[in-house]
Amino acid sequence: MLEFMAYESAVDALAAYASSYADDKLEVHRAAITLDERQDGEPISRVALLLSDPEGDTWDVERVRQLRIALGRKATELQLPPVTLTLVAESETDAAQSFAP
Repeated sequence: MLEFMAYESAVDALAAYASSYADDKLEVHRAAITLDERQDGEPISRVALLLSDPEGDTWDVERVRQLRIALGRKATELQLPPVTLTLVAESETDAAQSFAP
């Protein structure tokens, strides 16, 4: 189990990794990560991502899956709990304001 300072460092590293993620269809502008517990008491890494707007109604499912897998692997590498994602489009101004520095 990681100590608090190690968790803080690992969370920062995961946020930096997430914020650097981009491909030709999807770009992460900002990431906010909190450590929490699921209803059953198991730890979880809650990852909220501010993404570029999708080209259509929503993002490509396969691209989101690849992003989720990449973040999950990085979280495991950093000894963080499993990841759950919340995706926010940059045009959703009310929700996007929660990412303001």
